Amino acid sequence: MSTAAARGGEWLFVEPHSGMAGDMFLAALLALEDPRFTLADLRGLAEALVPGECRLASEVVWRGSLSGLRLDLETPESGASPHRGLREVEALIERAPLGDAARRRARAVFRRLAEAEARVHGTTPEAIHFHEVGAVDALVDVCGAALALERLGVERVLATPPATGVGSVRCAHGEVPVPAPAVVELLRGRPHVLGGGSGERLTPTGAALLVELVDDFEAPGAFVARAVGYGAGHRDPPDGPPNVLRVQLGRALPPRGPQAEAWLMEVNLDDMAGEELGHLVGLLRERGALEVWTSPLSMKKDRPGTLLSLLCRAERRAALEACAFLHSTTLGVRWSPRERTEARRETLEVELAGRGVRVVRRLRPGVGPDEPVLEADLSPEYDDLAALSLATGLPLRDLERAAVEAALRLLGAG
Repeated sequence: MSTAAARGGEWLFVEPHSGMAGDMFLAALLALEDPRFTLADLRGLAEALVPGECRLASEVVWRGSLSGLRLDLETPESGASPHRGLREVEALIERAPLGDAARRRARAVFRRLAEAEARVHGTTPEAIHFHEVGAVDALVDVCGAALALERLGVERVLATPPATGVGSVRCAHGEVPVPAPAVVELLRGRPHVLGGGSGERLTPTGAALLVELVDDFEAPGAFVARAVGYGAGHRDPPDGPPNVLRVQLGRALPPRGPQAEAWLMEVNLDDMAGEELGHLVGLLRERGALEVWTSPLSMKKDRPGTLLSLLCRAERRAALEACAFLHSTTLGVRWSPRERTEARRETLEVELAGRGVRVVRRLRPGVGPDEPVLEADLSPEYDDLAALSLATGLPLRDLERAAVEAALRLLGAG
């Protein structure tokens, strides 16, 4: 089993607070320093795209108050970008040593770029000839990002809305406003920040990568980062945030638990027999109370009494209140809202002495899938154990212990 499979897939959180370019994203992924994706892997990819013609190097640099890894790539095309069409780019991607999913991702990024350029120029994607984004360095950026996500076992990508920059930028079509027209087309319907300093902060390649790879433009909530990487841009602008992109690789924690609203009903009783109270508690459970309990209470004139309490959903209030008035001597009940954090449950079945025994597993709120299973989270069904005890003559406590051990083995924790 691969390391990625053992971890069950990880999430990548991208923070383009000062924009993003393809080489910044790739540098940030390398800066994670994960052995599954290294500069050597990237050099092998570049060699497959342009055999013997590509030089790749990396260096840690400062951008304002932050440092990050800068990626430098040089090919014979670095000085003069070629004009490649979409089919030519796709043919180069087919040569890249990528898995099927990574190849599809790379093709999809360039398809998005072609569609955006086609809308800007009023033509079709197939008629578009890429300029800067058709060069080998852009191909390495896109294919390298797809390779990294494949190697790192990333199953979900989240990002905060990217900053675009302001002002203008000079490109193959002359001077254009920032964000560039292709970036504006790519970001249609998606959140972004018109700011982040002067000049181009979000390049077309960076925008296309975000739009294609990101599942949601929102923070992941409760998140545990296993590795953090900073990728630096080639510019060091004097204004705005540092030209650095941060990525975090890790796992999102499960929700703390459903924050369900419940209602607390309280009743003071001092003139009912124990049998009557027991009967009332049973009726309240049957009518939908989530929990029912009693507590000793000191009443007027120091008489001993009982506080009857229950929790229920809002839709059960009327029925439970009517039951309390009908089956008790109370003159009134009190209601107050409560928040209730609830653990989920799942039922397993194990085999003991040739019979099935159900075991309820408690899924504690806030506990991730990699956390160990505790014996306290496993509760065998009493009715199944009692029937098995009668059939086998074995003590109930021994059967309970055996059922928990069998459940731990079933979950791979025994």
